[in-house]
Amino acid sequence: MKTLFLISLLTIVSCATAQTVASKEEQTQLQCAPSGCSGQICAEKGKSVISTCLMLPQYECVKKSRCEVQSNGKCGWTPTDEYLACLKRYQPAQNR
Repeated sequence: MKTLFLISLLTIVSCATAQTVASKEEQTQLQCAPSGCSGQICAEKGKSVISTCLMLPQYECVKKSRCEVQSNGKCGWTPTDEYLACLKRYQPAQNR
């Protein structure tokens, strides 16, 4: 459980902190949408992404973040305060 929480958090942070910055024009052309079996992957709209069909409880938190173009010009999840609060429910008690 602890590993899944850390992977989720690291994925969000790495997407949001990429060093390459796309132009505003490139960002507005790309559209993103949830994909994958459980809707846990943010991908280019119209391009299906195949993933394992696990439904982890933490995936409910993904719905509280935004699937959108990141500063690197790629689709990714932008965390919100609601998303981070939701993830805390799944964080091991020793790390709270």
